[in-house]
Amino acid sequence: MTCEVQNFIDGMSQTFCKHKEMRKCQMLEILDKVRSCDCCHKRRLNNCRMVKSGGRKPASQGWTLYLIAACFALLLLMIIYMIHVARRYNHVRAYGSSACGSTLFYSYSDCDVFY
Repeated sequence: MTCEVQNFIDGMSQTFCKHKEMRKCQMLEILDKVRSCDCCHKRRLNNCRMVKSGGRKPASQGWTLYLIAACFALLLLMIIYMIHVARRYNHVRAYGSSACGSTLFYSYSDCDVFY
């Protein structure tokens, strides 16, 4: 009786191992089909490989245009401020220190100067 049980268990084990091996082969075939299809999987896999290998551009190169625009805007603001300061200096030199103070939005022609 024990010999029949052992043979049955061995047969079941071989059957399960055979089916496990067949499933493994089928899964490998399915994966090969997915990898070989031309529906953006190759492109996605190549992008992942590039990221892992370090072949992608650093993030700092993407900010170059933004930094150039920010520097240009900063220089433009500095030029506007320097023009304002020079205008204010010339106004004080022309009318003296008792002349009305002006701001960027207040023109000098609207200011009445009394002595």
